[in-house]
Amino acid sequence: MCKYGKRMIAGTMAVWMLAVCAAPAGAAVIDSGVAPTCDEAYYASLDYYGNLLEGSVVKSYALNGASAVTDYGVYDQVVNLTDATPVSLGEGTADFRFGQAPDRFYFEGRTAQPFQDLPWTVSLHYTLNGVPARAEELAGQKGVVEILVDIVPNERAGDYARYNYTLEAMALFNQDNILSLEAPGAQVQLVGNLRTVLFMALPGEEAHFAIRVGSDDFSFDGLTVLMVP
Repeated sequence: MCKYGKRMIAGTMAVWMLAVCAAPAGAAVIDSGVAPTCDEAYYASLDYYGNLLEGSVVKSYALNGASAVTDYGVYDQVVNLTDATPVSLGEGTADFRFGQAPDRFYFEGRTAQPFQDLPWTVSLHYTLNGVPARAEELAGQKGVVEILVDIVPNERAGDYARYNYTLEAMALFNQDNILSLEAPGAQVQLVGNLRTVLFMALPGEEAHFAIRVGSDDFSFDGLTVLMVP
C-alpha cells in the first residue's frame, strides 16, 4: 500500500520528484510483518513557459511474496507497465490481484494533482537580442537568445517537501550549433560536443537564472528539472 500525499517535466521542461514509501501491514491479524514496499517518482511535462501539459506517478513495488497490491491514490488513468493484470479502481484505491505475482511490479498513475504540491513553481521567459520574445518564434533565429528561469518556493507545498528537497535544473546545447554561451552562477561543462548547464537551489530558496545563447540558427531542447531529497 502506498500513498503519494507527501511528495512531490517531454515538452520543453521535465520535472521529476522522487519519493519512497513503505506499505504498512494490515491490522488485527499478527503475521510475518513482510509486506509490499514501493518507490515512486512523479513526472510532469510542461510547455515552453512552465504550464502543466501532463503528469503521472510511476510506482515500483517489491511484492515480497504478496499476491496482491492495494495502492492508495487518486488517478485519472492507471497503466500496468509489467504484465496483463487488470486494475480495479475504487474510491481512492487501485487494486491488483495477480495470478502469477512478479518479483517487482510497475504501474503508471496519470494525474495532475501532485504538480500543485511541488515545493517550487518553475517558469520561463525569453528575449531575443534584449527584446522580449515568444518561445514559439525563436527556432532558427539569429542573435542572442536569453532564457530566463524563475524558481519560486510554493507555499502550498507540505513542510517536508519545502524544507528537505533540493532542485537541479539542467540544459544541453550542441557546441557545434552555437556561437556563445553564458550562464552566470551555473556549472558549465563540455561533455563531448555538448555544453551542459547546471543550476541548483537549496530547500526553500528562491532563485532566478539566465542562460544566454548566441547562435546563427537557434534551437533549444528544453530544460530538465529534478526535485530530490
